[in-house]
Amino acid sequence: MRVLIYVGRAPSRETVIGYSAPIVERAASSLTLVAAAGQEPLLQEAATRLRPAEGVPVALRAIGGDAHQAILAAASEHPHDLAVFGRLNRPLARILPGSRPRSRAIAQHLEPSVLRVIGPPRPLRRILLASAGGITAIHSARVVARLAAPLGASVTLLHVLSQQSLFFEGFGDRRAGVAQFMAGEMSEVVTLREAAAVLRGAGVPVDLKGRAGPVIDEILAELRGGAYDLLAIGAHRVASALDRILLEDITGDLLDQSPLATLVVKGQG
Repeated sequence: MRVLIYVGRAPSRETVIGYSAPIVERAASSLTLVAAAGQEPLLQEAATRLRPAEGVPVALRAIGGDAHQAILAAASEHPHDLAVFGRLNRPLARILPGSRPRSRAIAQHLEPSVLRVIGPPRPLRRILLASAGGITAIHSARVVARLAAPLGASVTLLHVLSQQSLFFEGFGDRRAGVAQFMAGEMSEVVTLREAAAVLRGAGVPVDLKGRAGPVIDEILAELRGGAYDLLAIGAHRVASALDRILLEDITGDLLDQSPLATLVVKGQG
């Protein structure tokens, strides 16, 4: 993977470096380290601590502007597969007049997939991949496999369906209805099985799981009860401008509310 990491001055800098180290060591095919102008010593220090495999090219980029601007500018210079950053401002700054969630804005504007790091560094052993189904679930599985396989992580592939869907499919009991839906031949489930096959083909252990209810609530409930180390939000096919707004809201809300590092898969299947 062509990896870009923001290692400039930020509240979560140590967390980002600690979390990124195994990804860089085992999965990076190139590495770009980014900081704001005037923070060149931080770039050199991070390059020493992050140890890519022998022969992996490393670029150090100090760019004018704030962290947001530096990340976007560096990402636009060359193609990347993954951009990694943590919390870029202090918690109190988020409630000041005129402030806005930086993670949401960066995730929306970046072309590569985005990994927002939060919490203490932890071994990446269990990944929750939440997907709406559809053909782009297969693309999401391919991206997640590129992280999970070299790190030896397992994946739970989660599909959240609405209680209305269960009702219209004729399933009365919620828990039994989810099990029947996931065992059936609906197009979403068939595609999720194909995505699971992609992960298994890459040597990644995978489980399929279904839940019913509000999407964000059910994903967060699964995170709280599942001892996961990373949330991956699957890419979606956007059919209309309204779909785009709704999906960006879901992604942004999960970035704001997730207690774990969150990967937003970008691109198309």
